[in-house]
Amino acid sequence: MRSTPVPALLLVAACAGGTGVRSPAGESGDGTVGDSSSTIDTIDPTHFSSTGADGSDDATATGASASSSTASATEGSSGSSSAATTAGDGPQVTAISPDDGATGVAADTTIAIDFSAAMAAASLVADDGSCSGSVQLSTDDFASCEAIADVALQRGDTRAVITPAAALPSTANVRVRVTPDATAADGAPLAATYESAGFVVRYFHTIAIDGVDDWHGDETFATSTMGHSAYVAWDDAYVYLAMRSPDVAVPNDQVWVVVYFGGAAGSSDGVLYNTQQPALPFAAQWHWRWRASNDFTDVLEFDGMSWQSGGWAIAMGDVWQSGELLELRVARSDLGDPDQLELHMGIVREQALDEASWAAFPSGSYVDGYDPDYGEYWSFDLQGSVAPGAHVPLP
Repeated sequence: MRSTPVPALLLVAACAGGTGVRSPAGESGDGTVGDSSSTIDTIDPTHFSSTGADGSDDATATGASASSSTASATEGSSGSSSAATTAGDGPQVTAISPDDGATGVAADTTIAIDFSAAMAAASLVADDGSCSGSVQLSTDDFASCEAIADVALQRGDTRAVITPAAALPSTANVRVRVTPDATAADGAPLAATYESAGFVVRYFHTIAIDGVDDWHGDETFATSTMGHSAYVAWDDAYVYLAMRSPDVAVPNDQVWVVVYFGGAAGSSDGVLYNTQQPALPFAAQWHWRWRASNDFTDVLEFDGMSWQSGGWAIAMGDVWQSGELLELRVARSDLGDPDQLELHMGIVREQALDEASWAAFPSGSYVDGYDPDYGEYWSFDLQGSVAPGAHVPLP
């Protein structure tokens, strides 16, 4: 019986609150942060010094991990200052990185704030999530705050580097606030409260390949066939796909769920199933397939001349079928770590005299029937800040 969820069987081809600020230890003078394993001591604010053990000035900053559209928070990178304070005679925020308006920012990024004067260590209090610290992060315009693990002074105490306590939420607009409780080394308070316009975190969602439907609405798509749905998501390590279909639940060694993935050495001709061989609207380099008898899964790769076995190895945990839901994951490294994910998914029956193709994803790719050519495909931006559902099919 197929009522009990079981892993899809594989026959793989052979190749197949708040705390005071600190000065970080282990920094070099060339704009990079040293080994993260370096011992870091808490600084007594009454004996705070911005010099290292060798007497040299801390002149580095932690890099802000982001896409090419985001300035990194490193020495020599000024970032944006669109929301810099102007009132009063105290210190001002002169720049922030990642820049305001930046997109595709990594969820584990650090944030650098540049000040017009050296700051007092004890006044830069990392917020604990209560929106009460002098340095705050928020993803909802400060209705609530994200906890901050650490604020570290660098560059002669004129730069504060913020480390969030946890990964920032997918697609969130992250804003920074610094209150006048933050003071310069001479005691002068910040000229006015500073609030950044914000940067946007890269989209990501990790899916457990276990037959349980934990997909979000903006990751769920209609196909060309009523009652059949497709799903797609990704994180930094994997691309996740799924097909929900009554044809997945019924054992049939003539029915296949098939996926084409784009690649530099791809083909515009699909794989032959009995007498069906579609023309593709993009160059596909890999062809993933699962047989509905739940006894065979493999990957073909186009070698420049023809489709051959041995695209990549499939391991336990990469595919799972439970009832009508088939889930799978593919390592982004197996796909050549693309920035744009090109793909097409559907179902094929190769039974003689009853051949057909259906459940096309994108839904407008073809009309269900015998041997249709594919007219549309997906190109998902894996480095962007929008969910899968915000994309539109090509061409």
